[in-house]
Amino acid sequence: MINLQQLLQDTGAITAILADKDGNVIDSINTEHSNNLALMTETSFAMCNDLLKDITGSNLNQLIARSEENFVVVNKLDSDNLILLASDNISRFGLLLKQMNSLNINK
Repeated sequence: MINLQQLLQDTGAITAILADKDGNVIDSINTEHSNNLALMTETSFAMCNDLLKDITGSNLNQLIARSEENFVVVNKLDSDNLILLASDNISRFGLLLKQMNSLNINK
């Protein structure tokens, strides 16, 4: 299982949610609305995956949403799980991406 607290410390993220393919929360840190966010994350990921498949024929592995002050990165961990990290530290964006790209649900 992924240690979300350690992941937040390593990346400087402020929120983490681990969810299954149906949008059910497996674990979360620093959010009062983890169930709603997990469902929205799963829906957004599924819709963007369908869009990418229609355009390129490939599957989505990562989704990034960014504003001027914040960003969210969602990674597909395996066929059954997604992880979301949100941060308000744009200067650590590269570090967070590197960490997210190295995740494996079986760690």
